Amino acid sequence: MMLLLADRFARVSAPLAPQRARPWPAAVLAGGFAAFYTWFVLMQHWSYRTGAFDLGIFDQALRSYAHGHLPVSTIRDPQLILLGDHFHPILAVLAPVYRLFPMAETLLVAQALFFAASIYPITRLACTTLGPRIGVVIGVCYGFSWGLLHAITFDFHEIAFAVPLLAFALVEFLQGRAGRAVAIAAPLVLVKEDLGLTLAVLGFLIALRPATRRLGVWTAVGGTAASLLSVLVIVPAFSAYDNYRYFGKGGLQGAEPALNGAMFSLDKLWLVALLLLPTLFVALRSPLVLLLLPTLAWRLGSTNVLYWIPSFHYDAVLMPIVFCAMIHGLTLLRPHLVGRRRRLLLPLFAAGLSVVCFSFFLQSAIPKGPGKPAEFAAAADRLVNRIPANATVSTTGTIAPHLTSKADVYQLKDNQPTEWTLAPYDDPELRYRLADLVIRDDDLVLMHHPAPTLPPLRGR
Repeated sequence: MMLLLADRFARVSAPLAPQRARPWPAAVLAGGFAAFYTWFVLMQHWSYRTGAFDLGIFDQALRSYAHGHLPVSTIRDPQLILLGDHFHPILAVLAPVYRLFPMAETLLVAQALFFAASIYPITRLACTTLGPRIGVVIGVCYGFSWGLLHAITFDFHEIAFAVPLLAFALVEFLQGRAGRAVAIAAPLVLVKEDLGLTLAVLGFLIALRPATRRLGVWTAVGGTAASLLSVLVIVPAFSAYDNYRYFGKGGLQGAEPALNGAMFSLDKLWLVALLLLPTLFVALRSPLVLLLLPTLAWRLGSTNVLYWIPSFHYDAVLMPIVFCAMIHGLTLLRPHLVGRRRRLLLPLFAAGLSVVCFSFFLQSAIPKGPGKPAEFAAAADRLVNRIPANATVSTTGTIAPHLTSKADVYQLKDNQPTEWTLAPYDDPELRYRLADLVIRDDDLVLMHHPAPTLPPLRGR
């Protein structure tokens, strides 16, 4: 039975034989989405729709790297080196760019370009295996996929690096270039501690091909070892608590007894179904769907309900996997589609896919609620500009990422004795401490306080 299963996997894992196709449709599509993503994230930020969690945190981390320090965040925890929370040293790659352009917009634009770059290999693969028309439609659907759109709507995260790495690596794997696939995917272990397991599954798939069995085995072992080293050694070494906190409550242990297990089980099933729905479940035809398992394992095994719902940035890394699996699945099904039936089915499939993906785009891109009015944004800009560089500031979530590039920013609710406070005047967390200067502009108030004494930041 095991031999039959292995033989079956080996046959469906055989390299594709792509046809020649011009690269310019994929390049034009990637460029168009790069412009769209960039416009979208900048409009989000400039209208004060981004937040301290998580853009402000990552902006502070990159500011630390750019000045030669270990990554710290006064928003997240002044005494926490961020490598003790998640292992994402790949962020340091952006430090030289951030040194030239020290602003939160640098992270948002970088993420937009990374996501757009991933469109090129996926569209090119679809064009060369399914034809240019279907390929471009699939590329558009991938660009509008809800996982990517939720991620760019919800600020910046380290997984921005993983999306293009996975897209390029999986295309190389499907075309039989296992060595290139491993070389491209190897940096995943520096993006986040769990992605070493995704690399390990890729190694398993490579090992199914007799010609690359040794490479696959070493890749699987290396990816697993990297994740274990990160979780058990590196992260605890940087942590102020000497452990990997996601093994505790809210992680993989400590479920609340009050939770309704049946209801949340349905939520988990809905997440899995939703991941496969934009492919109309054709992705299940490809063994690439196995790459979903490491990420889904920690998310569905967690007691944190936020990991189970299709929101935030968690699904972005899964989009290249499901779309490459869909392309592979369609290629495997193509011999069974002959004549007029074949000519009709693929366009209908692509059209249905477009409708599904675009509906998720509308859900993601249209802001929920009225958002911040233009008057608020203008007043906030004026008051932000009044705060000097290298000051300490207490402020609210949407204002924080506009200050993190030049000041040490704390959450208003932490009630830290900072030099400045900037917040809506009716914010329930606002503390009217003794102030030398109080300025009100629109619905915001800026206060300057006597010089406080704060402990030095860990890592500096």
